Amino acid sequence: MKPRTIKYYIHEAIRSIIYNRFMSVASIFAVASSIFIVAVFYIIGANVEYFMNQLESQMGMAVRIDENISPAEQQRLEQRIREIRNVADISFVCRDEALENMERTLGEDAVRGLSIDNPLRDSFIVELTDLAFHDEVEHAITNLRPYGVAQIDSDAEFARTLTTISRIVHIISAILVIILAGISIIIITNTIRITVNARKTEINIMKYVGATDWFIRWPFVLEGMLIGLLGGAVPALICSFGYGRVIGAINEIPMLAWVSFMPEEHIMQYVFPFSLALGVIIGLIGSVTSVKKHLKV
Repeated sequence: MKPRTIKYYIHEAIRSIIYNRFMSVASIFAVASSIFIVAVFYIIGANVEYFMNQLESQMGMAVRIDENISPAEQQRLEQRIREIRNVADISFVCRDEALENMERTLGEDAVRGLSIDNPLRDSFIVELTDLAFHDEVEHAITNLRPYGVAQIDSDAEFARTLTTISRIVHIISAILVIILAGISIIIITNTIRITVNARKTEINIMKYVGATDWFIRWPFVLEGMLIGLLGGAVPALICSFGYGRVIGAINEIPMLAWVSFMPEEHIMQYVFPFSLALGVIIGLIGSVTSVKKHLKV
């Protein structure tokens, strides 16, 4: 394709946008609104997943060690636990450290007198790669009782609940993104179709004088892509400037101060290109679909 031809296509696309500026602004607004909704749900879904991952990293299981095993047997037990599939990490907590942790959590009065005859056991704190494998790992550790496992403390029901919530959020987010993206494509398709209908006489004249289908189509395709790009840039900028402020406002609420959110730079490195790319794709599909009817391809 010659540079002169490319320049002509771009010029015609921009001229059409300016000439039909009210319709173009309406198209950009419609696309921006739809992509903004998609972006918001994406951000919500990403933060829910991030929050779940934070909980998963904090949740594990405490494996209480039999007091009668030797240090060498304890090391072999630790190695056996490390070799279990889906075990991310394991750390040793001695009974005195466990008592100190209990004192910090419950207060000095609640553990008064326990320091004289500490009833707690040495233990391994096992972290999982994914809470979905909680039951599998717990079953594998239970089979190690002959090697010095005295007791396993874990909240299996809470782990299952978190896993279920995480899956539901992923499914709902995916469905919403697909539905809203489909709505956006319909909006831009109808908008470009109105523009094409307004210029169908011009298109027919160009067909009669021998212009190829793609020569006629490219200005409309670029017009749709530019509208989509601008429509994607608006919500991307809004999310970029607004995300940090919204998170900061939420963190100032005492009841929600403990909730962790995905860092702004991490979420924006996906939202910004995602919004722009989605806008361009929507504009491309909409423009190609709209002009196809008049070109009788």
